[in-house]
Amino acid sequence: MSKLAGKVAVITGGNSGIGLATARLFKEEGATVVINARNEDRRQQVGAELGAVVDDIIPADVSRVEELERFFRTVGERYGKIDILFLNAGVAYFMPLESIDEETFDKQFNINVKGVFFGVQKALPYLREGASVLFTTSVVNQMGMATSNVYAATKAAVRSLARSLSAELIGQGIRVNAISPGPIETPIFGKMGMNDEQLQQMAQGIVSQVPLARFGKPEEVAKLALFIASDDSSFIVGTEIEVDGGMASL
Repeated sequence: MSKLAGKVAVITGGNSGIGLATARLFKEEGATVVINARNEDRRQQVGAELGAVVDDIIPADVSRVEELERFFRTVGERYGKIDILFLNAGVAYFMPLESIDEETFDKQFNINVKGVFFGVQKALPYLREGASVLFTTSVVNQMGMATSNVYAATKAAVRSLARSLSAELIGQGIRVNAISPGPIETPIFGKMGMNDEQLQQMAQGIVSQVPLARFGKPEEVAKLALFIASDDSSFIVGTEIEVDGGMASL
């Protein structure tokens, strides 16, 4: 029997990388899958690219609270409930301290932290008892990795939110957990503001720190997301689980 039959799953950042792999898997397991797109033009583009991979694509810039509110209100009107909320959208800029400007700082916090906090807040009226909420963090929030500075701080904040919101929502039967990926083969690496040579050097440096000596695949993270989203993980709450090839612990 499908693990998510009859459930409504909302995934932010669901049009590429970990989010897309998770959307595909959730759909295969019987869920109705709703994702966001940054704006209407992007919604049309994603719709043409993904076809039947997801059930619905609704425009919303997760860094803007009013758009999050409209997004979740639309989900509620169309589907009546949310069983799974995977707040996965994020950006990363690995840059030296002296290169970070206010715009780059704010963009990471607005998407990675504000988008998560207000995502839960605006989704709350539609989260049913027994709902599973997932955040995407990163192993860099546990490590002192050079140039990760602002990005690592955003993910540490999200890890903290997973704990505090778990304590706040557990009385409503809502579980909150975090998935902490290590280096995963996703498009986020192409959005860090580096040229190809810099990206290659960075990738080689990262792989040298991974005991399994490779990058992970989005599908490997998606399988963990499925476990946490399903009733199989009903006794797991407030935790962060690494999918990192041993990078943070070995």
